[in-house]
Amino acid sequence: MNAHSAHWFILVIINIPVYLAIGKMIFKDWGSFLESVRLWFTADWWYSLEKQWREDRKGTSELPLFILLCVLLIVGEHLMFGKSTLVKPAAQVAGLL
Repeated sequence: MNAHSAHWFILVIINIPVYLAIGKMIFKDWGSFLESVRLWFTADWWYSLEKQWREDRKGTSELPLFILLCVLLIVGEHLMFGKSTLVKPAAQVAGLL
């Protein structure tokens, strides 16, 4: 694994507590998270999504919002720290190089 890949891997692993905190703010509990995932992965997902969107716009948009925030967190951290000299030593410390 090269230093660049290790950097992305480290960012994803280190931010797990942040993902959980973001999820807690958006979903409030595991039940609403699982309901949101179920909605997005049903067989007739487009019809379910349209029906759910009419009934509950906030509930329907929670999962994409969660995924977007998690991805933006990683990309933002990469833009802040990815070009620094910390990338290679951090990967060596984690044993990825």
